[in-house]
Amino acid sequence: MSANGQDRPIAVDLGGPLFADAAGSDQVIACLPLAEGYSTTFRNFDVQTQKVKLLQLSVAGKEEVQVPAGTFNTFRVEISSADGGADKKTLWIAGETHKVVKATAVLASMGGAVMTQELVQ
Repeated sequence: MSANGQDRPIAVDLGGPLFADAAGSDQVIACLPLAEGYSTTFRNFDVQTQKVKLLQLSVAGKEEVQVPAGTFNTFRVEISSADGGADKKTLWIAGETHKVVKATAVLASMGGAVMTQELVQ
């Protein structure tokens, strides 16, 4: 890893395959075979703590959601720590287009601040 001009090697036993946690990860989740009752568990790597995080994903149900881009029939997808962490994310994914139209995330590393994103066009 390189940050602020300093190289820092990372050597961690990942314990198996990882699901990439980056800018496009929400859209990849939207491509899963979402249906009411669907759930799965997956691993991510937290670069800040240099630890593997185990996450639980579940479809909590269907909801109609209104955002600046319009009103959508969505799957409400909840992602939370499966190993005791405080991070939590909720995605509203349009059933027909598989686009994330809204997302909220509780940011434990920022004192529990809540970040909200909404589709505008």
